[in-house]
Amino acid sequence: MVPGTELMRAWQQRAKVRALSPSEAYALAVAADRIRERQAEVGYRLYWMSDSVMGSTDVVAQPSGYVVVGRHGSCDVVIEADERVISLRHVLVRAAALDDGFPVISVLDLQTSAGFELSDGSKQRSVAATGPVVFRIGAYSFVALPSTGRYPDTLPVPFVERGELAPHRIAPKAILNVVAAAPEAHGPPASRITVLPYSVVMSERRSVVPVLSHEPHVPTGEGYEVILETPQRRVGVVFSKADLDHGVLIGRADKCVDEGLRSILGGTISRVHILLVREKGACHLYDVASLVGTYARGRRVRCLELCDLGSVVQLASSAGVTLHWRAL
Repeated sequence: MVPGTELMRAWQQRAKVRALSPSEAYALAVAADRIRERQAEVGYRLYWMSDSVMGSTDVVAQPSGYVVVGRHGSCDVVIEADERVISLRHVLVRAAALDDGFPVISVLDLQTSAGFELSDGSKQRSVAATGPVVFRIGAYSFVALPSTGRYPDTLPVPFVERGELAPHRIAPKAILNVVAAAPEAHGPPASRITVLPYSVVMSERRSVVPVLSHEPHVPTGEGYEVILETPQRRVGVVFSKADLDHGVLIGRADKCVDEGLRSILGGTISRVHILLVREKGACHLYDVASLVGTYARGRRVRCLELCDLGSVVQLASSAGVTLHWRAL
């Protein structure tokens, strides 16, 4: 969606002079949001803008509500830019709801060379935040506004901290400035950003040749096993719970594979094909705007909750790679 004509004209004139600052991008997004209907579901509204484009999309706080931003035509938010600055699939933006119902947003770099930049100028790879958030990728400014609470007229200075926790646990009720039950009575939401560890690089986990067993399996809580299989080869990798809390990217990009995995992940598999991540005790598979898709039980899926006792997923339909998943 593009905001009103007058607002668009003013922004275009301003953007032609020089790139928008974080404060200016925020002010424009807030002005656009105040003349629109509020987001119906808990989550975030994401605005993006450059010197020639402005748009928005709602990121709903549910597993399937995520968006992928990049140059590839299969992305949810397609941005045109120099390939040296913005990758085909650059970031994944997700929203979740805390225990008290307040939304939290996470931004994860998809193994790019550039990452993204916060409003304080710092380069980041993975963050989770509550309250309004502004970040930049190349010449594009992104403004994320939460569905709960009121927005201040000016961009609040974010409180930035480092954390080791999963995104859905970064902001306990005790540190929030907004009470979800009565957000309007507590003023504008604070902007709190937690810098999280980067997603796991598959090439750092040595693959092995596993033996598939058809015996009943009882998980012991020791971690998770991913087996990738084609008619010719089979390769397995083991991950800890902490690995899955941070996220694991699987694809044919160099950082996603070691020598064993490279023999499996070729052909039509995207450079970054899926994300595996653990949230609130459950593991989910996200298709990261892959060109050929991800399938479960013959149906193309965008997001799938994985079963600890075992799940089977096809990357690139029946002619691609079979992924076997289970908790150890």
